[in-house]
Amino acid sequence: MKGRPDLVEKQDLKYVNVDPDPDFDAKRNESIIEATVKATDKLILQKRREAMEKVGERISAVGTYVQGISQGRTSTNRERFFGKKYLAYLRGYEIMEKIKGELMLRGRDDKLFVIKPTERARKIARNALSR
Repeated sequence: MKGRPDLVEKQDLKYVNVDPDPDFDAKRNESIIEATVKATDKLILQKRREAMEKVGERISAVGTYVQGISQGRTSTNRERFFGKKYLAYLRGYEIMEKIKGELMLRGRDDKLFVIKPTERARKIARNALSR
């Protein structure tokens, strides 16, 4: 929108209601807006907390790894530091395997079709994850 957002264009004046709504209460409107803002802020904080809980373990593990490297206590080889299984866990390997194992498509008439990747596709995915 170009120009002043508080100015109503001449061609739009026919749509502007100049008579205020008789049931409009400014104080109630303010209280509704404040309640909505508070609820939104609370929801944002809750979502942020949940996200941090999910990545907390990974952040801690990476912090330990980086600290070990900076102090010269460990090698830069991630696989040797974490171990194959724990590194795969931190990457979300198990979740990725489940997703790749059974991909669902919704077809006509809301029927679900399961697509199983070929062994070749699984190998390619494993190789991509191990890099």
